[in-house]
Amino acid sequence: MLQPINNTNFRYKNLYSNNLYAQKTYIPSLHINNYDCVVFTGMSQASEYKTVFDYLSAKILSGSKRFNINSGMLSASKIAKATKEIFKSPEIYKNFSKTDYTKIKWKNYIPLDIRENSVDKINHARTLRLNYWADMLQNPEKLKDKTPELSKKLENNSLKFVIWHAITSELKADNRHIPVPFNEDALLQTIKRFEDIQPIDRNVTCAKPSFIEYYTHRLRDNLLMSMNLSNNSEVWVKIPSFKHDSAGKLKNIENLEILSNKNWCTRSSDDKASDALTDGDFYIYLKRTKPFNMWEPMVGMTSLKGKIDQIQGKENDNIVPVSLVGKIKEFIETSKLSCQSGIIDDGPKAAQAIMISEKLNEKDIETGKTLFTAIKDGEIKSVFKMLGVEVKSLKNGHLKINGYKPSFNIDPIHGHTIPYSMFGIDENELLKSVEIIDGNFILYNKNKVYNSTISKFPPNLKTVTGKIVCSREQFEKYQDDILKVVGGNIEKVMIKG
Repeated sequence: MLQPINNTNFRYKNLYSNNLYAQKTYIPSLHINNYDCVVFTGMSQASEYKTVFDYLSAKILSGSKRFNINSGMLSASKIAKATKEIFKSPEIYKNFSKTDYTKIKWKNYIPLDIRENSVDKINHARTLRLNYWADMLQNPEKLKDKTPELSKKLENNSLKFVIWHAITSELKADNRHIPVPFNEDALLQTIKRFEDIQPIDRNVTCAKPSFIEYYTHRLRDNLLMSMNLSNNSEVWVKIPSFKHDSAGKLKNIENLEILSNKNWCTRSSDDKASDALTDGDFYIYLKRTKPFNMWEPMVGMTSLKGKIDQIQGKENDNIVPVSLVGKIKEFIETSKLSCQSGIIDDGPKAAQAIMISEKLNEKDIETGKTLFTAIKDGEIKSVFKMLGVEVKSLKNGHLKINGYKPSFNIDPIHGHTIPYSMFGIDENELLKSVEIIDGNFILYNKNKVYNSTISKFPPNLKTVTGKIVCSREQFEKYQDDILKVVGGNIEKVMIKG
């Protein structure tokens, strides 16, 4: 008598000559003749696993070689033994990615010492947060008095494996994410949500939202429910400073950690969450996002001496979200708040951040595109025009501009000037097609924030009719090129610093 064969997928016949289609895998239908080979994956059918966490553990292990688990251990009958084996060594709790400042996509104006210091703090925050998670997973009896149900559930190795994988999955060498805080209620609710998934639905329902996505949402939604804000589709939340709520100091630090985006340093109480509330109140704009109606922090605003100090979007890139600048301004105005002004090493203050975003929202009359889009799409001629630089196309496709300095006078009346880099402009890309600068070529400013950030001399630049102003370091680096474009006339070169 024929017996069913588990742990298999069927690879679809290559019916196309294009190789793009050759590796697609499909769930078999009744028409078995459409398949030309059987692929053994080690996994059983999703519904065959004893628990949803056995299934999720097998799914994770099937796509990872880090744990050295043989594919033969991924079946429904063996996965519990596999996860038990993983937790025999405490090394699993040391197995997470550290941030590497050389792999982060920094804004090019951020100084090296700030990058290194920032990453050191992020890695320290990761270690502290994960040590706490590890302690709770290794010693669930510590939760017995407060949440006995959770304590009992955490004795299951497959569940522990899914949790540990979830909280470390967001951490990469090339990002600045900080692990989500531990919370007994949200964790238990998340576990029960996944336990309620019917075995037949596991394949689809377990994929989205993921364990970490649902847990993070539960954390935020529970907190917003306690504030009577959960019924909204979008909310502004004010977290009071220590000065304004000294009795609630620890609770407010916890609230800031929970509501902060994973990219924000305020997700860590190690120093940043505490620092932010020492300086002033913190404001967060959250919105329910599709398709699962889950809360996501979109904007975070620090304050200093009663004024909004810095504004960050969810990417933490020193640029106010272009699509939200109107909403931010409206909130600041209706809340009778004002903004700090200035440009510092690690980014613009609030007033300038809003100006930058408004400028990025401006449209080119001819193309109809915003400056933000022109920068993103590499439409250099349009970028120059919108930054007030006269630009002409030459017959060979190169450009002629009427002078160059790496900053834009965004508010001439009050003297507010913004470095190009704070618009998200890569000067190497901006200058790569420029052949003639009919005027001065300014690379240096006594305020280093306004120095040019080029890392190579413009490859097609042949002529500068005016003077070149550069630092000694820049001159030493580009001396031959500089002298070439001024016709060898050293008197046209002004070396500063």
